[in-house]
Amino acid sequence: MLERYALSPMKDLWTLEAQYGQWLRVELAALAALEELGVVPQGVSAEVQRKARIDVQRIQELEREIGHDLVAFLWALEEQVGEPGRWLHFGLTSSDVKDTALALVLREALEILLAKISRLRAVLADLAQRHRDTPLVGRTHGQWAEPTTFGHKVLGWYDELGRVEARFRRAWEEISVGKLSGAVGTHAYFPPEAEELALRRLGLRPCPVASQVIPRDRHAEVVFALATAASLVEKMALEVRHLSRAEVAEVEEGRPEGSSAMPHKRNPILSERLCGLARIVRAAVAPMLEDNALWHERDMSHSSVERVLLPQCFLLVDYMLDRAEKLLKELQVHPERMRRTLEATLDVPFSEGLLLALVRKGMGRREAHELVARLSAEALRRGRSLAEVARAEPRVRERLTDPELAEIFNLSFSLRNVGVSFARVFSSGYNAPGHG
Repeated sequence: MLERYALSPMKDLWTLEAQYGQWLRVELAALAALEELGVVPQGVSAEVQRKARIDVQRIQELEREIGHDLVAFLWALEEQVGEPGRWLHFGLTSSDVKDTALALVLREALEILLAKISRLRAVLADLAQRHRDTPLVGRTHGQWAEPTTFGHKVLGWYDELGRVEARFRRAWEEISVGKLSGAVGTHAYFPPEAEELALRRLGLRPCPVASQVIPRDRHAEVVFALATAASLVEKMALEVRHLSRAEVAEVEEGRPEGSSAMPHKRNPILSERLCGLARIVRAAVAPMLEDNALWHERDMSHSSVERVLLPQCFLLVDYMLDRAEKLLKELQVHPERMRRTLEATLDVPFSEGLLLALVRKGMGRREAHELVARLSAEALRRGRSLAEVARAEPRVRERLTDPELAEIFNLSFSLRNVGVSFARVFSSGYNAPGHG
């Protein structure tokens, strides 16, 4: 369960002490910028920085008394710093500090996840390459489709994770803005020049236009990126669950869990857990989009949503990426079982090849489709291979020779172009293995 997993350093970003620490960073950057522009006396920012300390207990005491978290934070700092503390928060509003500090947290949290994505991509690249030519029957609608390879399946996950990574990087760019422009964003008492200086110190850009808050479409984009990561993890875990079903048994978790009542059970509980957690992360997208529509220049309806959903989503995706890496590193792949399943299909996954061969030899598409459908049903009913049934059909024999039929039912021929997808994915600079 989650409690067995060390969430640090992600968890450390969301503590009260960390929050206050980011607020202090923003206040000090703003103070230094004002001092550089001559608004604040020289030496004030250095003295405040030297004396300021985060006293969580005192801030909490003051907040219980006055009912405002940032005011309590400022009063606690002023108690420590003394007279120079009067210059803290000069010309700012609470959201200037909170939104800018939140941007710093979200950037750092995204960087933690980007590192995990890079490690997971390396695992997927290795797994895909190792099983590039490991054949198994493809399935659509839960039914046998055409042959594919396990590596081709994994390659799709690897490629999608590249798009997830790109969304994370775009979200990092979108959230890398701060706002130190006052109560309604007009720089009435905090100069634009000071905003630019302060944000540059923090590694942020000024939000081009803001009200009392940074527009929440930026935060929604971050959570959407997280949701796409969670959905991909679920996609991989769901496939592991299906392929590890007892009647399939083509893959198996490295450490499946047993049952208290049935000693034979080998349950894919890690995959199941990851599928469940993805639902929680996806559910956060709609509330985050709804946060974008606030009354006039700002109301507080977004705040409670973000206090719950942002740390929750980041902690869950941090866990999910870590556990997905473990799942795929330890995954037991059973190529011999995959091949036995292919053999048990009685060649019906090659039906399209037979259909197209008949069309090429002059048979109408409808006639060929109806014929191959009937032959496939007969093969399954009689327990004979489609190749054998087709050879006994006069309408097939009059058009196709034995060598032509053999090629249709040749697994290697069916999979001859699998390498094209690998070349396309791994030849591009973005998708190259090890890209990070």
